[in-house]
Amino acid sequence: MITYETAGFMAQQGAAVELRTMLPAEGDRLKMLLSHPDVQRHILHRSTAGSQPAHLDQLVNRMLYPYDPCALHVGIYRKDAPELIGTASLQSWNRHEGKAVLGYMLDPVWWGQGLATEAIGLLLGYGMRELRLTHVEGRCRGDNFRSERVMLKNGLTLDRIMPMADGSGDVMKVFTLLHK
Repeated sequence: MITYETAGFMAQQGAAVELRTMLPAEGDRLKMLLSHPDVQRHILHRSTAGSQPAHLDQLVNRMLYPYDPCALHVGIYRKDAPELIGTASLQSWNRHEGKAVLGYMLDPVWWGQGLATEAIGLLLGYGMRELRLTHVEGRCRGDNFRSERVMLKNGLTLDRIMPMADGSGDVMKVFTLLHK
């Protein structure tokens, strides 16, 4: 693999979900999912510069068009339905060190049914096998117990708890998965 090429992705099948490359036609659905208030409060934004709609458009474009050599974004779909229900990603991917940061979100309609857990298991398996990842870090807000459970069920362990930089008094939990 060339150092700066974007990651290719082969669809991954699980018992209840499938991971596959998202299509540009799914942009409106993706924007709707990312805009959902229950999802928004759990998304850890790096920057809030610019207007919210412009920021959301940038995020959607980054997820739909695989031009970033340091990120892999895929869609989560139920096996029995074609509609996008969430996303999973490996971001800040460092090929030389075998490291990446895990990201994911799921339509709240599907929360609590094990779909995110299965999807993340598929993505981590792919990352270890195909991308040769040896170190994956996942993060969530202190009160996001569902996300915490997804990571714990997939073998990540709580590494540290840090105060959020926004001064809100909230914390960010950082989880780590090491694979040799």
